[in-house]
This record gives sequence, structure tokens and C-alpha cells, in this order.
Amino acid sequence: MSSLRLDGIYTDKMVIPANKNFHISGHAIPKSEVCVEVLNHVYRTVADDMGTWKVRIVLEDKITCDIKITNLAETITLHDVKSGKVILLTGQSNIEFKFRDDSEYQSQIDDLNLNNTYFYNVPQVEYQSDELTLPKDLKTSTWQIANKETLWEMSDIGYWIAKKMHELNPKETIGIIDCYKGGTSISSWVPESVLTSSQELINRFIKPFEKATTNKTQEDYDQEFAEYNALVEKHNVDLAKFQKENPDVSLSDAKDKVGHTPWPPPMTPTSYLRPSGLFHTMIEQVKNYSFNKVVWYQGENDADNPEVYGIMLRGLILSWRELFQDFSIPFLVVQLPGYFDEPENAWPKIRQHQLEASQRINDVHLVSIADTGEKHNIHPTHKRIAGTRIGEILSDQSYSSTPIVYRQQILNDKLVLSVSSVSTLVQKDDAYFLVKQNNQWKKREIRTVGKVIVLDDCHGIEKIRYAYDNYPTCTLFNELGAPVAPFEMEIEKNE
Repeated sequence: MSSLRLDGIYTDKMVIPANKNFHISGHAIPKSEVCVEVLNHVYRTVADDMGTWKVRIVLEDKITCDIKITNLAETITLHDVKSGKVILLTGQSNIEFKFRDDSEYQSQIDDLNLNNTYFYNVPQVEYQSDELTLPKDLKTSTWQIANKETLWEMSDIGYWIAKKMHELNPKETIGIIDCYKGGTSISSWVPESVLTSSQELINRFIKPFEKATTNKTQEDYDQEFAEYNALVEKHNVDLAKFQKENPDVSLSDAKDKVGHTPWPPPMTPTSYLRPSGLFHTMIEQVKNYSFNKVVWYQGENDADNPEVYGIMLRGLILSWRELFQDFSIPFLVVQLPGYFDEPENAWPKIRQHQLEASQRINDVHLVSIADTGEKHNIHPTHKRIAGTRIGEILSDQSYSSTPIVYRQQILNDKLVLSVSSVSTLVQKDDAYFLVKQNNQWKKREIRTVGKVIVLDDCHGIEKIRYAYDNYPTCTLFNELGAPVAPFEMEIEKNE
């Protein structure tokens, strides 16, 4: 067996960020020298006591080249390495949703116009007992060029992102790194230091895990899974029966009648849903790589804990920046789409935390897709709008975020809200706020003037809400069709 090996993400055809330092890392014989040769430059380092090594590469120009790594008598050569714009896509099922399942897949493949795009799917390791040893049955990944033969494996949103970026800059090389896992809470994606940072997080995530996995035998787990699987089977039978009896009813409406697939499954010590699990098994797989930007699309599985989502999201962003040793890497946070079947106001609360993260943390940008989604289908097969909108922002050729209300003023008893990322607001249908006065919520019409929103007669208003529903109606957009982000806002008293 070879002593020299690279971490999994370093393969032929990889894309590295243009004009940005990057690292190559792997394992070798402990205390031995490792040399990395790039464009006639040689970088040297020495493996540590565990054999781990990492080399920092400094390049100022765009490149296409081979990279040679040497350790003692062994050599590994990476072929066809290119520089470009590298995006890390992360989150749960809606960003994991494969392009092959998109309603437009076949028409896009038949008329494909996508060049200079490559992608890498981070292996979905659910559990590993040794950080140096990956599961034996794990399917390895390599960087692939995005074409008709490979695109079926790519993130659906990732495809639409790349398509828009390619349209806006056809000569730029794009590298998409897919790192996601469906059905997951944000608690699976953060390190233990975040989860133990407050007693509230310990009570919500750590203690329930300990209770579910302490003093149980394998027979106990087998029984729990048998009961869970029986519930899933009953749901599938009931759904199939309903669809057969009602062939004209959509899947979304059918699930509204029958119910949704039971989730989550029982917790075990090795479940990928465990606290901090995927931070170690997936995010740490790419900790030494470099990215231009990170896209985070998640929140669906935290509808039961929306109050603490803001703490968790902040912890995720800051801990990842520390892990990547890139403290200013931009994050694009995707504000959840519409979906009705959740506890009342669960998704609006999460959207509010996503909005506030973009306002309070440096280099965090919001991409709202609250005007998309299906009422009773958590996995819509139409991802064009979401991916295109993210791609526009990633391309750095338009606004850096969704339109956001960033300032309030009271002028002559009128509430005036200033909106960013807009030249002229566009109002679709009747636009209104929910307004809280005398501890009661009422609908009030609003109007737009240029890039501001105006609410007349604002005396005594305590709080306002816009599009504050699980399945909202968005009526305010910028001139490019991007929605004003749903929000809730306290109104400052005008002394």
C-alpha cells in the first residue's frame, strides 16, 4: 500500500480559486519531506508525527497545469488542474436534490450549453471511528466535467447556478463542490463547541441525543427501527392507495390528505443525524480546500427549534471560517421558500434568523426564494428560479444580495422603510403589512415610492410583518424580479 496519499478532494480536473492561496494536503510517512511542484515552483513541508501534511500554494495568475506531489520514492501527479471560481454548496435535501429529478432535466440535457464547469460530490460519510480511515464500502468521488454523461449526479440547484454563471461569464471556469445531506438539522453541521456554548442548546440537542442513545441494547434499537419502518410502510401504502383512487390529484395535494413520510428515524450513536456528526464526517473532509464563496441552504429540519436557529447559524458561519482558516470567506444564506405543513410561524422565524445573520455578520449575504416553493411539497421539482437567483449573486455582476429593508424612519406620521439592492421597487398585486397595534394584528395596505416602502398613519404601531407565513405571498420585488426578503420588525418610538 502506498504511503503517500492525498485527501479525497484532490483529484484530476480539480478547480482551485483563481488569485487566491490554496492548500494541498494528505498523508505520508511521519517526519518525511513532501514536495509539491506547480508551474516550476517547488513547495516543501514535513509530515507531522501522524503523517499529516499540508502545503500552502501561492499563485497570482489563472492557470491550467499539472501538479506533482513527491514523497521519498513515491509521486502522485494531478492532471488538468484549472483555476476559476469555486463554490461550496452545503445544506440539506433541497440543495441535495439531484438535477436528474428536475422537471426540466430532459429538455436541458437535449439542448445543453454549459462549458468550463466541473463538480465534486463530497462522499456522504455518515460515521467513522477513525479520522484517518474512511468506511470500506464508501464510494470515492472525483472531480468531473459537467456534461450530458455526468450531470445526472449534480445538485439541481448547482446546475442552475452554473448555467447562470456561465451565461454571465462564458470564459470563467466554475467549480462546484457539493457537500450536503438530506433530512438534517443544523445541529449536525456545527462542532461541539457551538452546541455546548449555552445551556439552552445543550437542553435542545445534546441531552435528547444522550437520552436516546444511553443504556440501550442492539435489540432496543432494532425494535425502534422495526416500529418506525412499519409507520413508513403504512404511509407508503396509504399514499399509493389514495393516488390510485384519485389519479388527477397532485402529489402535493395527496400528501396534504394522507400526511407526509414519518421523519426522523430513531436516533443511534452512529446516526448521521447526531449532533456535530456531519461537521466531522463531511465538512472536515474539505477543511483544507479553498473556496471563493459558500452557499448554505438549510432550515427545513429545524422547524421544531426555530427560536435557536439564529445562534446556530452564527455558530456555523464562524466555526467554518475558523476551520477553513479563511475568516472573511463570503457566505450566501438562502432564505427558505414557501411550505405550509409546519408548526405555525416556524419557517418565518427561521427566515428572520437568516435575514438577521446577513445584517449582523460580516460578508454574509441573503438570497431569498420565499416567492417559490409548493404549499404541501417540501421538495419542489422546479429549481430554476432558486438556482438562477443564487447564480446571479455569485457572479458578482448584479446586487450582492436579495432586497432587504435596512432602515426605518417616521416622517409626518408615515413609516418609511428603505430597501437595499433595488433601483425601483415593483409591486405585484395588493401589498400589505401585518401591523401590531394595541396588542392586536391587523392588515394594512402599503405603497412604494422608488426604493422605499411607505405605511401611512403609523401612530401607535409596535411591530410590522411582511410575508410572515410558512407559505407567504410575496408582493414586493426589485426591478430584476428578486423578492424583498420577508421580515418582522419592531418599530422604534418617535419621541
